[in-house]
Parts: sequence; structure tokens; C-alpha cells
Amino acid sequence: MKNINIGIANLIVSNKLKESYFNSSLIEESKKYASNFFDVIKNSPILQLEFKVFNNMENKFIDNDVIATRYVDNNIKLFEVYTLNEIQSERNKLSKFIDSSNLTTLSESELEKLKLYNAISNLITESVNDYDKIDVDNVHESFSIVLNHIKKPKSLVENLNLVDINEEVIEIAVNKFNEKYSNLNEDDKNLIKILIKSNDVEKQELLESYKNENLSILENISDDNVKDNISKAIQKIKEMKYAKDNVDDNIISLYELKKELL
Repeated sequence: MKNINIGIANLIVSNKLKESYFNSSLIEESKKYASNFFDVIKNSPILQLEFKVFNNMENKFIDNDVIATRYVDNNIKLFEVYTLNEIQSERNKLSKFIDSSNLTTLSESELEKLKLYNAISNLITESVNDYDKIDVDNVHESFSIVLNHIKKPKSLVENLNLVDINEEVIEIAVNKFNEKYSNLNEDDKNLIKILIKSNDVEKQELLESYKNENLSILENISDDNVKDNISKAIQKIKEMKYAKDNVDDNIISLYELKKELL
């Protein structure tokens, strides 16, 4: 199969587990199959990161084009610390869990998932591809699929996150990112870390920090020509409250605003 990725493998493994619920003779085989799948992921920092990013993309809802685009870019950017060969090598470990015959009986909703997973996979692959080998049309089409999915309200979403993400593995990815991009300022690094590690306390602290910094900048602008706009921006920022379902959106918005103001 040409496009091997964590989403497709997980879909097949999940379906095998579901089938075993209705056929007791398949239970032990399905459990062993799933256990082997989880072991492969747990022993691969790249696959764990990919699992995390696929989960982010599948379950996130952002209705703003700009913020949704930034969210996709921030997730895909995490793979820039790896080479295409490294990613492909780890993905090949999933090939034993992907049988094309398992994809011929997928439901309509599962085919939509398959389309999404392939699009995410394409964005990751093209982001680390050699400059002269990047398929621009593929990037555009895949990005449109992912962006449209993120902008679609979610209800009773099946969570991809069947495996606990190892904190140490995520930390490795963060450290590799910081080593490669040592010129990033502390705000950039904090944003990257929080988006990866998804720590609610850290997100709340960063939200408040960005609120205070932006308010301080705006309140010190004395240009009468933009006085009304500044007042509206200040009011909007002050009304921002921490909420788990939109904290990422607010952090990104404030982060972008701060960069524009400085």
C-alpha cells in the first residue's frame, strides 16, 4: 500500500477489535493484534508524535480560517526535526497491520476518515520532502481537506487517541525542535511546547501572560486615529476567559496579535 500512516493502521486495528465483540473466536487474536500495534507505537517517537498530530487534526474544531491554518501549520511543523527517510522507515513498521482487503468493506464515514488520514499524511511527507520534489498540487489538495475537516463542528467524535502518549517521547520531540531552531525566542518555544504537551495549567498561564502583554502594549498606544479600534481590542482581550475547548485558538490569536503590535 502506497500511503502507510498511523490513521489507517489504527482504523483497521479498531475495526478488528469491534468485530471480535460479535465473534468470540476472534477475541484473543484481535487482542494480540492490537497489543502488537500498540507496542510498535510505544517504541517509536516518530509514530507517537504522528499519533498525537493525527488525533489533534481529527478532533479539533476551529471555525476561523486564519486560526485553523495556523493550527495545521504548527502541528505539521513538528515533523521538521525528522527526515523523510526517518518518517518513512517508522511508517513501514505499520505495514504488517494494513491489509488492503480490510479497506474494501469500510463504511461511508470510515472512507471519509481514510481521506482525512491520507491528507494529513501527505502534509507531513511533503513538509520534509526535498524542495525540488514537493508536489504543490498535493499539498494544496491535502491542506484543503484537513482545513475543511477542522472547520466542521464535531459531535460524538471517535477519539483516535487509543494509546497514552509517553511524556518523555514528546519531550524528545520538543528538545529536537529547539536544537534545530535555536534562534526561536522564548515565546515561540513556550507556544510550541504547550501545543505539543497539551498541559491545561501551562495553557492557562500562557493565555494570561499573552493577555497581559497585549493589554500593556495596546494601553500605551496614543494614536487617536486608531483609538476606537484599540478600545475594542482591549475590551475583547479582557473578556477572554480560560476554556479548554477554545484555549488554543485564543493563545494563537493573542500570539499573532503581539507579533503584529511589536
